[in-house]
Amino acid sequence: MSIAGRIERLPWTSFHTRLLALLTLGEFFELYDLFTGGFVASQVSSFFKVSSATGIYYTVAIFFLGAFVGAIIFNYIGDSVGRRTALIINMAITSIALLLIPFSPNILTFGILRFIAGVGVGPEAILVLDVLITEFFPSTVRGRTLAIGYTAAWTAPIVVAILAYLLLPHKYILYGWQWLFIIGGLGILTIIPFRFLIPESPRWLESKGRLDEAEKIVRRMEEIAIKEKGQLGEPLQVQVITSQRVTISELFSPLYRKRTIMLWVFEFLQAGVYYGFASLAPSVLFAKGFTLVHTLQYTMIIYTSYFISSLASIFIIDSQKFDRKWQVSIVMLLMGLVGLAFGFSSSPLEAVATGFIFGFLSNIFSNAFHQYGAELYPTRVRAFADGVQYSLSRLGNYIWLTLLPIVLYSNGPVAMYTVVFIMALIVTLDVAILGPKASKIELEELSK
Repeated sequence: MSIAGRIERLPWTSFHTRLLALLTLGEFFELYDLFTGGFVASQVSSFFKVSSATGIYYTVAIFFLGAFVGAIIFNYIGDSVGRRTALIINMAITSIALLLIPFSPNILTFGILRFIAGVGVGPEAILVLDVLITEFFPSTVRGRTLAIGYTAAWTAPIVVAILAYLLLPHKYILYGWQWLFIIGGLGILTIIPFRFLIPESPRWLESKGRLDEAEKIVRRMEEIAIKEKGQLGEPLQVQVITSQRVTISELFSPLYRKRTIMLWVFEFLQAGVYYGFASLAPSVLFAKGFTLVHTLQYTMIIYTSYFISSLASIFIIDSQKFDRKWQVSIVMLLMGLVGLAFGFSSSPLEAVATGFIFGFLSNIFSNAFHQYGAELYPTRVRAFADGVQYSLSRLGNYIWLTLLPIVLYSNGPVAMYTVVFIMALIVTLDVAILGPKASKIELEELSK
C-alpha cells in the first residue's frame, strides 16, 4: 500500500484547505514583486538618469536572470534535500533583497539586488505551488486546486496597481517606487514563519525511501479525513520507484525525451508572449503617449482581468473535453493575436479592451501550463525537471525583456507585438504536435 495510493483516495479536508492557503501566500508575493517591476521601471529610469530601455533591463530583465538561476538551484535542492528546506531559504533571500533595493546608491547596485531578489523568487511558483500541489492533492482535483491557489495569488497585481496609483506620483519621505519594494519585503518577512508549518511532501519522502517520515504525514492526513468525512475507500494501486539521485540524463531517456524537448521549447518562447505583455504593458501604454496617471488607471483596469481569468480557469482546467494540452496551445495562439491587436491600438478604449482580453486569456493559459509542466515527470525528479524547464522561461524572460524594449523604443508597439505573435505561433505548434494529454489522469500513471 503506497503513500501515493493513499493520497489519491483522500477527500478534500481542512488539511488541504490549510495547506493551500500556506502555499498561496508565497505565490502572492512572487506576483507582487514580478508586477512591481513593470510599474516602477520608468520611475527607476528617471531616478538613476538612465534610458527607458536600460531602466527596464535593470528593473525587470535582470530580475528574471536571477529567477533563472534560482529556479535551477532551489529546485535541485528541493529534489535532493527536500521541498521544505528550499521553500524556507528562498523566501528569506527575497525579503532581504527587496528591503535593500530602495536604498541602492546607483543603478548597478540596484540591478545586483534585483538579481538576488530574482534568485529567491525563482522557484516559488514551481516548487511551492506547482510541485507541492501536484504531490499533495489527488489527480481528480489537482488542476482545480492549483487554479484556486493561483486565483487567490492573482489578487497581487491588483494590489500592486492600486498601490502604484496611490504612491508613484508622490513622495512620502521616500519615492513611491521605493515604498512598493519596502511593502513587498515586509510582507514576505511576515510570512516566513508560516513556511515552517508546511509539511514535507510525502510523495517525495516515499521516492527517497524515507517511509517512516512519509507515513506520519499521511497518517495525519487520513485521521483528519476520517474525522471529517468518514471511512475511506481502498488505496489506489500505484507503482512508486525510489531513487537517491537526481540526474538530468533521465529527462532525455526515450520515455521522456519528447516531453522534455516540447517543454524546453515551450518555456523559452512562451515567456516572451506572457511577460511581453504582463511586464511591459505600463511601458507600452506610456510609449503610446498616455500620461503616467492615465497609464496607471488603464493598467489597473487591465490587470483585474488576470484575476478574473484565473477564477474562470478553476472551472476549465480539469476539463477532459478541453484537455490541458489544448488549453495551453490554443489559448497561446489567441494571446498572440490579441497582443498584436493591443500593439495596433491607438485610443484608450482600444488599448484597455485588447489589454483586458489579453489578460483574461493569460491565466487560463498560465494555470494550465503550470499544472501541465509539473505533472509530466515522476516524483523522484519532478522538482528538478520542472525547475529546469521552468528556469528556461526565466532565461527567456531575461532575453526577451532585454530585446523587446529595444524593439519597442526603436520600432514601436506594433513591431514588438509582431515578434510576440511569431513566438506564440511556434509555441502553439510545439505543444499541439508533441504534448500528451493530461487532464484527470492519475499522477504516477501520467508521469511513467
